[in-house]
Amino acid sequence: MVQVTTTSKAAPQPMPQPQNRQALVQAAVAAACALAVAVPAPAQAPEKKAAAKSEICYGVAKAGQNECANTTCFHLCSGMATVDRDPGEWMTVPAGTCTALGGKVEAAPLACPGAAPARTGPPADVAAGEVLYHEGDAARALPACVACHGPKGNAAVADYPKLAGQNLAYLDSQLRAFRSHARVSPLMNTAVAPLTDGDIANLSAYLSRQKLDAVDPAMTTPVVAGKSFSDCDGACPEMVPLPAGRFLMGSPPGESGRFGNEGQHPVEILQPFAIGRFSLTFAQFDACVQDGGCDGYRPSDEGWGRGTRPAVNVSWNDAQSYLRWLSKKSGARYRLPTEAEWEYAARAGTVTARWWGEDITRGDAKYGPDDCPQQKHCGGVVSGSGNWPTTAPVGSYAPNPAGLYDVLGNVWQWTADCWHSDYEGAPKDGRVWEEAGCKKRVARGASWTDTPNFVRAATRLGLGAEGRRGWIGLRVVRELDAAPGTAAKAGAAPAGARGLP
Repeated sequence: MVQVTTTSKAAPQPMPQPQNRQALVQAAVAAACALAVAVPAPAQAPEKKAAAKSEICYGVAKAGQNECANTTCFHLCSGMATVDRDPGEWMTVPAGTCTALGGKVEAAPLACPGAAPARTGPPADVAAGEVLYHEGDAARALPACVACHGPKGNAAVADYPKLAGQNLAYLDSQLRAFRSHARVSPLMNTAVAPLTDGDIANLSAYLSRQKLDAVDPAMTTPVVAGKSFSDCDGACPEMVPLPAGRFLMGSPPGESGRFGNEGQHPVEILQPFAIGRFSLTFAQFDACVQDGGCDGYRPSDEGWGRGTRPAVNVSWNDAQSYLRWLSKKSGARYRLPTEAEWEYAARAGTVTARWWGEDITRGDAKYGPDDCPQQKHCGGVVSGSGNWPTTAPVGSYAPNPAGLYDVLGNVWQWTADCWHSDYEGAPKDGRVWEEAGCKKRVARGASWTDTPNFVRAATRLGLGAEGRRGWIGLRVVRELDAAPGTAAKAGAAPAGARGLP
C-alpha cells in the first residue's frame, strides 16, 4: 500500500527533513523520559557538551503539526502507559526555532516531570485496601468508597465511574491528584483528603485486582430508524429519524485499542432526533456560502475535490455558522449532535467496538496506516474502490444498521459537547455537556489518517473550537417537534419536510 501525508502550512522556519524528523523526536523524548524516571547517577566531573541540535517544543501541534514521538515512552513516564495513548501537543524542532513557530521551549514533555517517584514504602496490602474500600475509617472521617462506586468497584449509578479492574498506576496517580487538588472535584477532594500514601497504595492494589461485572444487554435497546427526509431540495442534508432509547456509552476495559477516557456507562436518550445520513459534503457547505451564509468562508478541499467529498477544514465555530444558515433556510432547528447522541447513532443498537464487529479491514471504512509512531494523524493509505489516498466520497462504504454512512473513518465529526477528560459528571440523558467559556470541543468517528485503534465507536478527540484540519468535518442533527407532554415520533418525516425513497 502506498502511504501519503498531508503538508503542514504553519511552519515559517525550516524543519528537519522527513527522514530525520522522527529520529530527532524519538531521541529527544527518550532522553527526557529517562531523565524523568531514572535514579540520579553519582556526580561526575563535568564534561564539555556539544550544543543542542534540537529542542522540545510545546504548543505547535495546536497549529496542525503533531509530531508526537514514542507514545509508550510518554506515558510510561506519566504512569499511564496502558490507559492513555494520546500524548498531545509536543514535537521536537531544530534548536532555536520553537519560539518562532509560536511554541514554548521546555526541558521535557509535560507528562514526564509530573511522574510520581518510585515507591519505596512497604508492599501494598490488598486486604487492608478491601477493608478501607468497603468500610472506610470513621475515626478519620474517611467515607466508605463502596457507597458511591459499588461492590468491588462496580458502580451501578452512572454518576460514578466503575473502578474495578482499572490500571493500578492510574488509580494511584488519580487518587494522589485528587488529594493534592491537582485534579479538582469538590466531592473527591474532600473524600480522599484523609488518605495516606499507604491507603492510596492499598486501595489501588485492591481495585486493580477486581473483575468488572458483565454488561447487561438489556441496557441497550434496538434502534429502528424512520424514513429519511430532506427539508429542502438539493442544499439540505438527507436526515434519518432515530427513536429515543438506551445504550451503553464508552468501551469495556477489555476492548482492544481503548483509551482511558472511554469509561463505559449507561445513557438514556429521552427524545427522538434526526441525524444526517452522511457527513456534510462540500457541495452542501458551498451552497451556504453561495447563499450569503457561513460568514463567506469557503473551506479548502486540499486539492482532493469537492462535490460529494466530506467537507473538511471546518472548525467547530464554522459548523455553528453553517447550522445557523441551515436552520434559517429550512425553518427547522439544526445543531450538532451531542456526544451521546453521536455514539447512540453510530452504534445503532450494537455493542461491539465497531458497528460491524470487533475487527476492521480496508473494506469496512476509510482509515490510515495500520500503525505509526504517533498513532493519529499519520497520513493516508490508498484504499477503497476508488483507490482514494485521502478522503472518500460520502457513502463509499456500507451503512450501519440505522442506514448512516461513514460514522467511522473518513473524517472526524464535531459534536456539541465541551471536552472533558473522562465521563465523571456527564449527563445521563444524552444532553449536551457544556462548560462556561469552553474552548475545546469533542470530535468523534476518526478519519482517513488515523490508525485502526481510533476507528471505534467509543474513541474521543478533544480539539480547539477554532481548529481547521484536513481530517475534520461534521454531521448535523435536526430536532423533531413534539407537542407539549408528548414524545415526538421518529417514524415519519416532519411536517413540511420532503420524504425520500
